[in-house]
Amino acid sequence: MQDKSNITLNLIGLDCAHCASLIEEKINKLEIVENASLNFINKNIKIYFKNNINIKNEIENIQKIISTIEPGVKVEQQNNNSYITLNLIGLNCAHCASLIEEQVGNMDTVKNASLNFINKSLKIEFLDNINIDKQIDNIKILIDKIEPGLKVKLVDKELNNNIEKDNNKIKLIRILIGALLFIIANITDMVILYLITYIILGYDVIIKALKNILKGKLFDENFLMALATVGAIIIKEYPEAVAVMLFYQVGEYFQEKAVGKSRKAIKSLINIKAEYATKENGEKVDPENIKINDIILIKPGEKVPLDSTIIDGSSFLDMSALIGESVPRKVSVGDEILSGSINNTSILKVRVTKEYKNSTVSKILDLVENSSVKKSKTENFISKFAKIYTPIIVLSALFLAIIPPLFTGFNFVYWIKKSLVFLVSSCPCALVVSVPLSFFSGIGAASKRGILIKGSVYMQDLSLVDTIVFDKTGTLTKGVFEISKIDTNNIDKLELLNIVYSLESLSIHPVAKSIVEYCQNNIENINTYLVENFEEISGHGLKGNINGDEILLGNSKLLNKYNIKYNVISDNGTIVYVAKNNEYIGCIVVSDIIKDETKDTINLLKKAGINKTIMLSGDRKETAEFVAKTVGLDEVYYELLPQDKVSMFENIKQKNINKKVAFVGDGINDAPVLAMSDVGIAMGGVGSDAAIEASDIVIMNDDLKKIYDGIIISKKTLNIVKSNIIFSLLIKFSVLALTIFGDATMWLAVFADVGVSVIAILNAMRKKI
Repeated sequence: MQDKSNITLNLIGLDCAHCASLIEEKINKLEIVENASLNFINKNIKIYFKNNINIKNEIENIQKIISTIEPGVKVEQQNNNSYITLNLIGLNCAHCASLIEEQVGNMDTVKNASLNFINKSLKIEFLDNINIDKQIDNIKILIDKIEPGLKVKLVDKELNNNIEKDNNKIKLIRILIGALLFIIANITDMVILYLITYIILGYDVIIKALKNILKGKLFDENFLMALATVGAIIIKEYPEAVAVMLFYQVGEYFQEKAVGKSRKAIKSLINIKAEYATKENGEKVDPENIKINDIILIKPGEKVPLDSTIIDGSSFLDMSALIGESVPRKVSVGDEILSGSINNTSILKVRVTKEYKNSTVSKILDLVENSSVKKSKTENFISKFAKIYTPIIVLSALFLAIIPPLFTGFNFVYWIKKSLVFLVSSCPCALVVSVPLSFFSGIGAASKRGILIKGSVYMQDLSLVDTIVFDKTGTLTKGVFEISKIDTNNIDKLELLNIVYSLESLSIHPVAKSIVEYCQNNIENINTYLVENFEEISGHGLKGNINGDEILLGNSKLLNKYNIKYNVISDNGTIVYVAKNNEYIGCIVVSDIIKDETKDTINLLKKAGINKTIMLSGDRKETAEFVAKTVGLDEVYYELLPQDKVSMFENIKQKNINKKVAFVGDGINDAPVLAMSDVGIAMGGVGSDAAIEASDIVIMNDDLKKIYDGIIISKKTLNIVKSNIIFSLLIKFSVLALTIFGDATMWLAVFADVGVSVIAILNAMRKKI
């Protein structure tokens, strides 16, 4: 027996998306299984068992189940890698952050390391069988070498920000005292007062610089500031030395406040997690300790802790944090509600449908917390640029201080002063901080509108999208089918509907589910027959036996496959043909309703710079062309099987080989196409888990206009990034040139460093929509 009650299995050779859904469904029905979640893209399934069981025996049983559904797929238990997250309290140097991420990631025991400079957190994935406690000690030593003075703490469930707040208060008090003493020093012109003021303002910078020098680390902003200001003191430029340190600290303070403001925008989303769940007996427990089918109570004003179904009560839910809609949504018995919503008016009794780890709030938190892992090309370029740029600048300053005096009539003090101005003005902080902050701010703005972007790389790619390919059902249309026509051939209409209802009840296809729901709500005296030998034929339809008769139900391809003659129906909609014992007995026409916002969204996308809109559909030609023409699409491809969508999308990408192509879908059959697109957009946060896993961007509700909002936010974000880069480099190179060929002052150098940083940061924080 093992003490673990969950396992993750790799499904080697799994290529059929439909089979994946059947495997997940079948395993979930096992008595010993509490929940199973299959990720088609990663080809693995995570299984949570009800009790401690013999893992080895159950893997063998699961292998047998999978082999009956998809022969040839091999099951292999996945090793569990260890993760930790560390808080780096006091981290304000973006360049140091990139060094920490790089050097921790290069450790032999580390598989991957990702540092989020905005959240000041370092997420580390270790290799198997590693002593985590020992590695934390080693990492702390490494971090101290790179950036002395940081407090490194293991993240727990409730982060304590008091230390950070105290540090900010101390820094503000130092700045105010330093500014007051600086004014007095200027009035009295006392050297000793200048030196005292300098020590108060710059002691931490000097200490860090000295520690770094002893470790052989020269090229960081502490070194630059210390070298420039100590040099100014040596040549008796006391006011300039103190001014540089004062404004450097002021800039650092405002930089931290600006980053904090952006952090709050993201934390407002992170705070959607409920702190507790209330059981029927009134006991409050951690949501992570609640199981599927447990009954919990949600009082007015409380957050919904887990995805659930209402079994008693009605209320209005505030879902603004999830989907960006400010209007409360009315819910009552039978409705599914999402974790992260806020119950506004009345108490609700609900039955939990998903454990915390699989709930909507958990998915969102995972997406947000990992959004900094996928860095954009621009961010990576700036990081590399800073590594090369800083050493070149320091060497250039050294050259400026030594070589020109040998060939000009000016003394060494004159050129040393120039080199110090050169050093102060050249610091790359404005770029290193403002670029990732711009992306982070953009991701935060999108999340507020119910658009979850999984990283800045996808934000940048979205801004460059030229072509958007849409799935039809559930994306451009509501995915709600209504029976608009019934055609019979020697059979009663109700009898035909009973046959259709009985077979469709066994299918997981969206059209089937809609037909079943329509019949239940609109057809009186509907009956369910016992279906034997049921079979779902991918891309064609259903097959089964009712009372000894063989029933075929599906599209025209199915009847053609069995050489059955039938009446061709040309009505707009999806045609479901029915045959009994190889004879046509009738059909139903089901019509999918186009979303109200679809046509307007297509027009908005074209105005936003999308040159081509395309639809892929498994529906027949007449229906697909009707939808495409109605909403204004440029191209349409129809009668596609799931595997046809993949090959068709590959062809579209080949035709647009130098352009970014996005795909928008919502179902498990869309997952392969979402994964292979430049930007995969999954519609509906409550849609297929596989589609959400495979996508790069998740629209939390089914509003197509959110795609347009996301594109506008991404374009504005990239424009801000570009403007920050151009502005920062233009100012810096102008001041550097003026320093060499003219007579730039230390005050101008301070503006080129601190002033440009603050302006770039404020620009990064601008509204994106």
